[in-house]
Amino acid sequence: MIVALPRVVPFHPPPRRRLHEAVAEQLRDAILDGRFAAGRKLPPERELAAEFRVNRTSVREAIKVLEGLGLVSVRQGDGVTVRPLVEASLDLLGPMIFHGGRVDTALMAELGDVLRPLLLELARLAIARRRPAHLVELRRLRDQIADQGREREERYASWRELIVLLADMSGNRIWRMLARRTRDFLASPPLAETRRRLRRDPGRIVPAIDAGLAALDAGRTDDAIDAIQRVLHLAGDPEAEPSPAPRTRSKRGASR
Repeated sequence: MIVALPRVVPFHPPPRRRLHEAVAEQLRDAILDGRFAAGRKLPPERELAAEFRVNRTSVREAIKVLEGLGLVSVRQGDGVTVRPLVEASLDLLGPMIFHGGRVDTALMAELGDVLRPLLLELARLAIARRRPAHLVELRRLRDQIADQGREREERYASWRELIVLLADMSGNRIWRMLARRTRDFLASPPLAETRRRLRRDPGRIVPAIDAGLAALDAGRTDDAIDAIQRVLHLAGDPEAEPSPAPRTRSKRGASR
């Protein structure tokens, strides 16, 4: 059986600004690509410094970054050892999904497996504790997501703020903290680049939002939760069938 080996990207001298961060990014990607497997030692500082053409201080600072991410462990006299990815910081998820110019769609699906049920439970609580002012804000964010005249990432920013709004509706402080952490994670450069590569349109979720708002107007809580499930499915699945092009403004009269 022929086993395909991972493509090895050679290291290159980093830009002169933020040298240690550039070195850390290249070492991080080399670990993610399997060039340095779990349990293996990184090359000594002097070898890495020569390969990157930087001083050993920059290499040492880069290793501190990797250690902070949980990617490596450092023991005096024993060098730098790569740790299993499952023990790494969640801050590594973005670069794991997009690095080296590639999108890991399988990992995106795994992320959806985790986020969808969590966000659904958040939505259930938010719906149960909603107030009229919350629905006004939901409609405002819905219109921003639907507005084709805005840049795509601006519309995605409104989608992220919708998650924060649901958390605020819940009144639960832990949910509010988690929602803001999720918002910042989804806004990270690797995930923004992933969305750009996949050319996903946030407007695909707008008809499902409209269905949820209509159900809330009519007092049909179960239908509103079903609509939320559809929103999460469309938002998290790159293969999901896009929804029809949305209108730029919601019509409350039509939802009753």
